[in-house]
Amino acid sequence: MSTSAPGSSTEEGVWTPRYRALTIGLILSVTLVAFLWLGVATVLPPVARELDGLGLFGWAFTAFMLANIFGTVLTGKGADQRGPAAPYLQAFLFFVVGCAISALANNWYVFLLGRTLQGAGVGGVLAIAYLTVGRAYPDALRARMLALVASAWTLPALLGPAIAAGIAEATNWRVVFIVLVPLVPIGVLLTLPALRGLGAPEASAPDKGRIPYTLLLVIGTGAVLVGLEEHNLAITIPVVLAGAALALPMLRKLLPPGTLTVRRGMPAGMIVRGLVSTAYYGAESFFPLSMTLVLGLTTLESGLALSAGALTWVTGAWIQAKLDARSQGKGRHSRVVAGFALLVIGDAMIALAVGTDLKSVALAVVGWAIAGFGMGLVYPAVTTIVLSIAPKGQEGAASSNLQLSETMSVAVMTGLGTAVSAYGATQGWAENGALGVVFALTTLAALAGIGAGLRTRVKNDPGTGTDTPASAGESDRQDAGHTA
Repeated sequence: MSTSAPGSSTEEGVWTPRYRALTIGLILSVTLVAFLWLGVATVLPPVARELDGLGLFGWAFTAFMLANIFGTVLTGKGADQRGPAAPYLQAFLFFVVGCAISALANNWYVFLLGRTLQGAGVGGVLAIAYLTVGRAYPDALRARMLALVASAWTLPALLGPAIAAGIAEATNWRVVFIVLVPLVPIGVLLTLPALRGLGAPEASAPDKGRIPYTLLLVIGTGAVLVGLEEHNLAITIPVVLAGAALALPMLRKLLPPGTLTVRRGMPAGMIVRGLVSTAYYGAESFFPLSMTLVLGLTTLESGLALSAGALTWVTGAWIQAKLDARSQGKGRHSRVVAGFALLVIGDAMIALAVGTDLKSVALAVVGWAIAGFGMGLVYPAVTTIVLSIAPKGQEGAASSNLQLSETMSVAVMTGLGTAVSAYGATQGWAENGALGVVFALTTLAALAGIGAGLRTRVKNDPGTGTDTPASAGESDRQDAGHTA
């Protein structure tokens, strides 16, 4: 059932009494998880130093992202079977318990357990948020509500790093993970009544394999990353091969056919979303560590530096939206390529600033700002491209696949960055040398994105005037699309 009957007045707004509590609750819920996702990056370097976790630093992101994948799918499946209320509570329970464990952790492994639970909770909350927009609001209000949910990421992106760093310096990094918890009941109390009224959707053909496929994908990917960190080749090679043999078939089952071979159209769009996330989020994961460990900034200063990329990302996204509206969708593909070119320049500047004797704060911050602007152009453009060529009625599945591609890519990049750092430590590399290699890898991902971006052009797509045959219609899955 739905709280919005077919005959609902389209003149109602998202802030009218009927929807006000749900609107505020969803925005607050997304803001909380976005702050944890984006804001805590600046406090992770001091956490790793205190808990002796620098050798496994990237796993603070990798464990979070892998659990995010599973949490998204598990929660979405539960919402389809039982309605969204119980899975929503379950997701926030993971979130709160994960925050508490990280705040109380006395070693890095316990801290990573907390990060894993946080990732599962964040994935679940976001899944329910987007699902609820689709079920609880009438068609006339969904676009407005999706825009508001998207805006809930803006403040955490712009101010989250600086706020988290300021809290850590004024008190202790542990407070950063606890400060969000008292706000959770407010969001739950505002949101839960409407969620209980939604119930489960009408019966549909479920994709029974999606949860086990996702679990096997997470296990296989984790095995690859663990193997890469092993110093003994006799262990590394079989573990990596076994993990890849498990993960790749699952990825083929979960993503549209042709994704791994960058087939033109929607599959190429999936790869673009993964590559842009690798180039930006992968760099973001190690940027605060580089600022504090190599360039000598304080936690607060590195937070302010990180916010520079968020600011230019918002600017780039705003410009992309204006140009998109003015040209009625034409030029999206060109902006994808241009955005990747900016990411190449920005990430390369950071690699030079951190990985060489330059050790320039100014060069690193300017590079990060350029990369953020490129991300602002690519991310919304490729998302719009994919959704515009998705088969009618399967936009949700396409959105879910985009999220899977993004999350997997970030998890692999942060794990690979950790492996590079661990290898560098065994070989006696300087710390800045290993981090320079990490940013070189994100630069290569952005370079690959230029080629993949050119393959998103298809016939009859508003963003192109070419006559290239489309292959998108065959490429989507009938899976549950719960994220955007």
